Amino acid sequence: MVSGIKRAIVLITVILLLIICSGVHCAPPPEGEVRIGYLLGDLHHLPFFIALEKGFFKDERINVKVIGPFDAGTAEMDALVANQLDMGYVGTPPALIAAARKVDLSIIAGVNAEGSALIVDETINNVSDLRGKKIATPLPGSIQYVMLGMLLAENNMSYRDLEIFPGTIKPPDMPGVLETGHINGYIAWEPYAAKAVVMGVGKVLVESHDIWPDHPCCVLVTRNDFAEENRAIVQGVIRAHKRAIKFIGENPEEAKSIAVKYTKLDAKTIEEALPRIKFNYMVNVDGTRRFVKEIVSLGETGVISPIIRSEEVPDIDIFISKVIDLSFLEG
Repeated sequence: MVSGIKRAIVLITVILLLIICSGVHCAPPPEGEVRIGYLLGDLHHLPFFIALEKGFFKDERINVKVIGPFDAGTAEMDALVANQLDMGYVGTPPALIAAARKVDLSIIAGVNAEGSALIVDETINNVSDLRGKKIATPLPGSIQYVMLGMLLAENNMSYRDLEIFPGTIKPPDMPGVLETGHINGYIAWEPYAAKAVVMGVGKVLVESHDIWPDHPCCVLVTRNDFAEENRAIVQGVIRAHKRAIKFIGENPEEAKSIAVKYTKLDAKTIEEALPRIKFNYMVNVDGTRRFVKEIVSLGETGVISPIIRSEEVPDIDIFISKVIDLSFLEG
């Protein structure tokens, strides 16, 4: 009789637990916490914003502590080195430069390809018109700076044929400076290219797709010590990241609304910018290798001060194989 009562109590308890845990309050405990950084107003980081907004990280039982925004990729990599970050959405160049200087990090996923443009004023109608003009670029170690050089070379020109402002004007300020007439154009990533178009102060001369199709842009990185101790968390972050990229393709209008919310940009700028960005979680390994070769070559030929030196990456193929870890994408 007693044993029958006990069995009944156990059965009732199990049923009650099943009923209660059918709600959200009995979800499994979080897998852990991760500190993730990102860049200020960078539309390329939309997958991160979507994963936050739609609860994709929470679905993976991960507590994300958002660090930032950072106003530059170098500042974000400094925070990674200082153990203030575990992972980060950042441009490919700052990640590679840090890795070349022996920062123990890995590129573990792509975020986007392309997403930049050369913006000019009304005095410029073709690439040859750039000769003698004042053109602003991000820092010499940026993909945009490298692509401008590629474009000029294709048109029998070089940086010396222009009056270049490399890194002296920050991309968020470029549309406003173009409006003043202090410069005739600039090359930058989105949304800063689109901003000039929406403001009516500039036009797109060349999209980065037309200079270097599928060129690498932003990536997701992690400190290797964190990844080694928290592999399940890192893989959970990547699953949420991949889900967010899929969401952008399937829900473009809602993705635009989320972009407006997190970047604080107007809807017209988002609408103008997004078609130039290709969101992709795969890492462009060949493109990344090519970028390193370009940067090393520019430094060796004296076009720019050396940023990644050949002695830092004596074998570029080995360097790339060490800094890019695609194993987390398989989880």
